[in-house]
Amino acid sequence: MSAGRRDRGSVTVLAALAGLAMLLLAGLVIDGGGRLRAAGRADRVAAEAARAAVEAADTRGPALTLDHPAAVAAARRYLTAAGLTGTVTITGPRTVRVTASVRGHDLILGLLGHPDYAITRQATATIAVGVSVGQAEN
Repeated sequence: MSAGRRDRGSVTVLAALAGLAMLLLAGLVIDGGGRLRAAGRADRVAAEAARAAVEAADTRGPALTLDHPAAVAAARRYLTAAGLTGTVTITGPRTVRVTASVRGHDLILGLLGHPDYAITRQATATIAVGVSVGQAEN
């Protein structure tokens, strides 16, 4: 046998392995980036929904507190407008916690199984009154 016949097909195996490695690398970049964007969106929406909730302050009493039904409704409206699901929890007289969930689908790595994912983030907001120590007055 000549040397050319013994090596026949070795480039094909190398090309197939390199192609598979490139596909996995592309999947990590594309799908990983999608998951990072989903996590950022969940963070932003949870924070904005919590901010919307604390704007529902009850100013009728001697102390500034949350109007619980209005705060929960405001946060839920924000979540719905953003197209996300989540929960709203009043954790204190002036504090609310919002959890937001983003669902997504892996394009490339999903071919390996479990293409759907959900990312959940939470944010807390508190009604703040006055100037804290160390802050300059304007």
